[in-house]
Amino acid sequence: MIRVGVIGAGSMGRNHARVYSELPEVDLIGISDLDRDIGLEIANKFGTKYYLDYMDLIEKRLDAISIAVPPSNHFQVAKEVAKRGTNILIEKPIADNLEKAREIISICNLYKVKLMVGHTERFNPIIKVIKQSIGNSHPISINITRVGPFPPKVKDVGIIVDLAVHDIDLIYFLTNSSFKKIYCLKSINLSEFEDTAVLCFEMSNGTLAQITTNWLTPFKVREIIVATLNKFIKGWFIDQKVVEYSKFSEDGSYITKELSVPYVEPLKNEIQSFINSIVGNKDVEVSGDDGLRALEIAIKCQEGKVRF
Repeated sequence: MIRVGVIGAGSMGRNHARVYSELPEVDLIGISDLDRDIGLEIANKFGTKYYLDYMDLIEKRLDAISIAVPPSNHFQVAKEVAKRGTNILIEKPIADNLEKAREIISICNLYKVKLMVGHTERFNPIIKVIKQSIGNSHPISINITRVGPFPPKVKDVGIIVDLAVHDIDLIYFLTNSSFKKIYCLKSINLSEFEDTAVLCFEMSNGTLAQITTNWLTPFKVREIIVATLNKFIKGWFIDQKVVEYSKFSEDGSYITKELSVPYVEPLKNEIQSFINSIVGNKDVEVSGDDGLRALEIAIKCQEGKVRF
């Protein structure tokens, strides 16, 4: 049995606890949160123990910890967990600034613990299907829309670092190419941080990519479009659906094909991958360096300048 704990009982932390409680090879030892009422509620719901102080939880000789506290607290918590030789699954973004992100990676390397960053959309089954559909083709363009209502729980970062960072990571993953040019437009409407942004990229391999994101839309939209020389692929993250369009003819006809997507909860996919990396002593699928890269591009976008 893999002994695990969860630090943070917010919306993501409670879902980590739920998934761990469902995995037969995992023993959920405890959950920690500064809010006693919420922490006790989640602990009771998933049959584990509540700890007010996370330091008491991490002393329980755990194999792994999920860190789901606000990004500004990631560094302090991750440092203490790594010192105890415990493997870490840390929610995205890896930290709230690059210096802390690099320190987290360095400390995990020093204590030889696995560090996986929770870029959950990597584990949405539509991404695997889209990547397979692209195959050896060259993505000419990628367009991602990620909009929805303002989340009251997010108080220490803007939408680029909190939300668009998912898609920055996906663009790198789908192109396997570095970011050559960066351009960002953003605005602040609801809080002290940006809540609307349009991000544009030219990748080193020539792919053009764009992310449209905001916290002003009254409903969630999560869509991706990938164009290659001979295919137009559209995916819906929430519905887990992918449609491939191809073979345009002069008479205006074309072929439409809905690709098979096996339904899987992305977070469950992610956590299972993390546990498998521990059991099999394998590399994690989304490394600290992956998380650092996505954060670095997100921060450059926040500066709102053309970068070459």
